[in-house]
Amino acid sequence: MQLIKPISSGRLQCRRCGNTLERATGRSITAALACGAATLILLFPANLLPLLHFSYAGIESGTRVPDGIVFLWHEGWVLAAAVVALQVMILPFFRFGLLIVALEAIRVRSERRWIGPCFRWAEKLDPWAMPDVFLIGCAIGYSRIAPYAPVFVDDGGWCMIGAAFMAMMTRASLDRRYVWKRLPPISTVSPLADHIVCTVCDLMIAAMAEGGRCPRCGQRVWRRKPFAATYAAALTLAAFLLLPLAYLYPMSSFSSPFVHTSHTIFDGVRDLVNAGLWPLACLVFTASIAIPLAKLAGMSWFLFSLKTRSARRLTAKARAYRVIDDLGRWSNIDVYTIAVFTPMVQFGQLASFHAGIGTPAFLAIVVLTMLASEAFDPRLLWDCAGPING
Repeated sequence: MQLIKPISSGRLQCRRCGNTLERATGRSITAALACGAATLILLFPANLLPLLHFSYAGIESGTRVPDGIVFLWHEGWVLAAAVVALQVMILPFFRFGLLIVALEAIRVRSERRWIGPCFRWAEKLDPWAMPDVFLIGCAIGYSRIAPYAPVFVDDGGWCMIGAAFMAMMTRASLDRRYVWKRLPPISTVSPLADHIVCTVCDLMIAAMAEGGRCPRCGQRVWRRKPFAATYAAALTLAAFLLLPLAYLYPMSSFSSPFVHTSHTIFDGVRDLVNAGLWPLACLVFTASIAIPLAKLAGMSWFLFSLKTRSARRLTAKARAYRVIDDLGRWSNIDVYTIAVFTPMVQFGQLASFHAGIGTPAFLAIVVLTMLASEAFDPRLLWDCAGPING
């Protein structure tokens, strides 16, 4: 239990692990509301208008967001198409729609009971709504075509750039803790009494209410998440089992009357290096290889620590968990590149690209590791050290 003082600037950090508890500088409900509204408006043309187009030897071709989803569906990867549709087209609208409604209600000082659950769901959808990650996938798809044919950014592409930028600005300008403090009820439980704390809105609740709903945000409150280690271990193991399919089998293949080639994730990094695109090669290597493997290694470290009841390096584990939980979504870049790039280069019998089994396998790893970190309860790591004062 830590007592914190109200601040007007700067940030407050946890005395034990260094996590930012509250940040005041550059945070504003009005700014977050404006950025969220701009994002929601831009998402409509970004999803409906053409993103990119190119012209080569009299052949015109372009791509929109739905084209990549339909392409994956026709390739037989139905679940992959559904996941991409959720992450790029559907969940962003829900995320920013709920956020706008909640922030506007808070701004006008409404005290309706639905505001807390509405804001909770908006925040819960935040890591799964990915216009910013999709934009990087578009940039890599652009870089793969540009050396061979003139590529132009269409109206939908510019709107996607704007939506992705405003989505990041929304996240940067939103102080979640300040939002929760604006919502009733305020905790009346004494810190000396037996209590539990909601992990979503930080409301302190009497211990006898364990298993019930938080009166402020509606989240079910537990001392520790039930079966957290079991769920996280099962999801992590499933992701490990998919590693050979994701990294050894092709993400895409190219067919023509004269040549047939396939490309794994490693081939994609090598091609970017050979083309002199070192920054993009480093980005793809980090997002598609380093981050997924680091996430699996980190989750294995946490689970092994629980198994051995290790109380060593608790602060390092807490910081590693936050990094793993925050960065996991960026591993989708390669999948989005396939969704943007391949529909543009379909020329019938002359040449065509196809999505390989590596694409859905890699997407499954990303989703499973995100679910594993979400299911895990990092408080279990601190339990290994026993009661800690201060």
